[in-house]
Amino acid sequence: MIKYFSGAAMFSACLSLTTSLPAQAATLIYNTTESQDALDTRFGGAVRAEQLFEKYADCTLLYDGKVVEGDLNAFHTLFDYDGDSFSEPLPEGARLCLNSPGGNMNEALKITEFLRDIYADLQTYVADDDLCASACALLFLSGAHTFEGESYETIAMRALAPSAKLGVHAPRLAGLDPYARYSSEDISAFYARAIRTSARIHRFAQTKDDEGTPYLTPYLHARNIETPDFDMYYVDTVADALFSQIPVTGVSYEVTLNANLITTICHNVFMMDDGAFSWSFAPTWKPHSLASVAEFWPAFAEIIRATQDPAAPAYHTDVQIEQRDGAIYGVQRGYPVGGPYYAEDCLVRLPTSAEVGEQTSFGTIRNAWDTRISPDIEIRIGAQTPRGPHSLPEPDHVAMPYSYWQYENANSDSALHSYPTLMLFPMGLPLADLPRAPAPTQTTETPHTQTLSCDDLWFHRNRIFHENGYCFASGRGIDTFGNEGCFTKSPELSGRDAELMAIIKAGEKELGC
Repeated sequence: MIKYFSGAAMFSACLSLTTSLPAQAATLIYNTTESQDALDTRFGGAVRAEQLFEKYADCTLLYDGKVVEGDLNAFHTLFDYDGDSFSEPLPEGARLCLNSPGGNMNEALKITEFLRDIYADLQTYVADDDLCASACALLFLSGAHTFEGESYETIAMRALAPSAKLGVHAPRLAGLDPYARYSSEDISAFYARAIRTSARIHRFAQTKDDEGTPYLTPYLHARNIETPDFDMYYVDTVADALFSQIPVTGVSYEVTLNANLITTICHNVFMMDDGAFSWSFAPTWKPHSLASVAEFWPAFAEIIRATQDPAAPAYHTDVQIEQRDGAIYGVQRGYPVGGPYYAEDCLVRLPTSAEVGEQTSFGTIRNAWDTRISPDIEIRIGAQTPRGPHSLPEPDHVAMPYSYWQYENANSDSALHSYPTLMLFPMGLPLADLPRAPAPTQTTETPHTQTLSCDDLWFHRNRIFHENGYCFASGRGIDTFGNEGCFTKSPELSGRDAELMAIIKAGEKELGC
């Protein structure tokens, strides 16, 4: 398919078209059994032909080496970009694997902007024991999957293997010779260049996919800015992955259903959201809202320790767990808020029919798609007042997790919160220590790909859009659904519609629609 640029997108991409590809540029390897001559005919010598195995077996492309000025040209050639039009030569759901120590941040930003401007369907991945640092991290974070239907819809799609190393740091004053003498004007020029790069990274941090996910989250952007250019901040803990919204693949979510699991989940919830759920007295143990886990964990641990202080208000701090109605319900009580009058209780619901004390699996995460469709952890927040000799008896519904949940569900104004399955593990756990998924076996199709065709999935996807006010542009959409009463080109989906849409997209991905 040939597409055409328009407006600012074409202008942006043209700015860097004239740079020649240097010999020391990173190698872009195409995973194929084709000959180099055949690949040169297709891609003009931009990529090297090589069949990849083991950890790279599922890579469509491997970007291996340092990011240098001119690397953008390889992507221009790959997509047959001529300054006006471009093609889509890669298979649907193509994966770009990255193994690079970094390099030229401006060049990396040019590549990310080009890929975004052409709606490239190019997911990103860093394999076990590989490094993607500095400029490479920007390429990684820009990974996305694009659905092409009535309109383009792009969703962030990037993933790390547990022992991969993703690192960020602040831009450096590139080009300075430690043995040379520079005038103040020269130093100002170097500094201005670094500031311009920082500004471009900041713009990248404001960019979100069509579901509102930032490509560079505020948390990771803060680590990027505050880490000196001679150092590196690695995304290497559960907390880093959660706050950076980066899926970790190759993981088995098999856990034991016990009180420790409920406590782990609830501690994670309060660290994720700073406890600010339902009360104006919500705790603020973080030194600032974007603090790193190393900064806020000691303060949070002190808050938890203080609940055992005899001089502190007496709250119930017990933890309970039970199986009811095909789900596990749990409660961890007694998270103190900022004032002396209330504490918050964390209520957990896990979708499993397994019994308390058993080991059960919440799925095996082999790719970013698995993460998107894995079951959520549901949370509600209750409240309690200090206990004393003259306190009234607590209401009956707080006696057990299930009754407490049902009461809050029916009577409380507090919202239902949901969290990714990675919250099953402690925030401070190194990613490399996560339980690993078993070796892949013969894949079986899921029921929705067994029974539904691409046309079926197209109908159900666009039916949901139609019911949410979508105005169709194509003849097929108008003929099938019409535009009577439509009012938007960007419908907002929530609840069950959003869940169904995620399943439909996963089915389209599996069928190659």
